[in-house]
Amino acid sequence: EFVRIVLSDQYVNMTLENIESGDPMAVYKSGSEFGGFLGITANNLYVAFLTFVSGVFFSIGTLGILIQNGIMVGAFQFFFFEQGIYAESILTIWMHGAFEISAIVIAGAAGLTMGRGLVFPGTLSRLKAFQISARRGVKIMMGIIPLFIAAGFIEGYITRHTEIPDIIRAIFI
Repeated sequence: EFVRIVLSDQYVNMTLENIESGDPMAVYKSGSEFGGFLGITANNLYVAFLTFVSGVFFSIGTLGILIQNGIMVGAFQFFFFEQGIYAESILTIWMHGAFEISAIVIAGAAGLTMGRGLVFPGTLSRLKAFQISARRGVKIMMGIIPLFIAAGFIEGYITRHTEIPDIIRAIFI
């Protein structure tokens, strides 16, 4: 039941139907490649931005979002393990997930960097320490934009091709 709370009944039911029909990763095949690329990239950039900006709440917001996303990924992967298709999920999801999850964690680091100025201003005023930390965080965020574009491209154009031999998908990861 936990996975239904985290991922929603609708998503779990759809995935179970996909598993029963013999294509557990069918969710990645829906829609157009370009539309998927744009939508996925925009969503990931939004999540990263939210993760970063939440650092303004003394880093607590960033930590909360990172924990929430970690629970979602863990529940998602355990769900596939429980269904006996863990290897297929790994070979499909981590083709793009290696970039995507890494970039979200780095966005978290940017948020924590920004929050650090508020929590530990040192000898500077809290405002000055925040300004310096926020600039550092923004630089980190600018650096991960290409990772999200790469992840979105891979998810939109490559992940959907689950017929690619497992060894090639493993090498790609």
